[in-house]
Amino acid sequence: MPFGSTFSNLNLGIQLSQLWILYGITGGFTIIFGPLIGKLSDRIGKYKIFIYGTIISSIIVVIYTHLGITPLWIIILLSVLLFVGITSRMITSSALMTAVPEPQDRGAFMSINASVQQIAGGIAAWVAGLIVVQSTPNSPLQHYDMLGYVVISTMLITVVLMYFLNRYVQNKVSKPIKPISREEIQLAG
Repeated sequence: MPFGSTFSNLNLGIQLSQLWILYGITGGFTIIFGPLIGKLSDRIGKYKIFIYGTIISSIIVVIYTHLGITPLWIIILLSVLLFVGITSRMITSSALMTAVPEPQDRGAFMSINASVQQIAGGIAAWVAGLIVVQSTPNSPLQHYDMLGYVVISTMLITVVLMYFLNRYVQNKVSKPIKPISREEIQLAG
């Protein structure tokens, strides 16, 4: 992501004045598909949608990172598909993760989760900067395809981790709730 606009400009041939079109259309479709993905994940299952999002994202990452000069409409189509995949992963993983803590602990959990995401994003950008190089200021980025493979590898690792998280959440939800006795109510009151 940190190199998205530079890659679009120098490798794909998109003019800087056209980037708003690419990001505007992609963002619009993401806004439209977000609620649909949420409803679909409630109906089909969060983990299944997470896997589908990973498959879509992985395929598009391979295609996208190997592109050369490409017409804008193709890049828009690929970007929309990529962000539908990414959004599928984000919505479903957030829904699964928020089911982990007890409701009274959810705010603290989400604060820590947001901090971990920010740190991970910074580390990922740093690692990406070690992989992607540019020989001269206006030359195309090199090794962007390698960065794509790193991204796909991390996505596959998260599929495995999300499997265990999904199992944990399913087990937690399926446990019967113990009724509160009158003695416990009196002690609490």
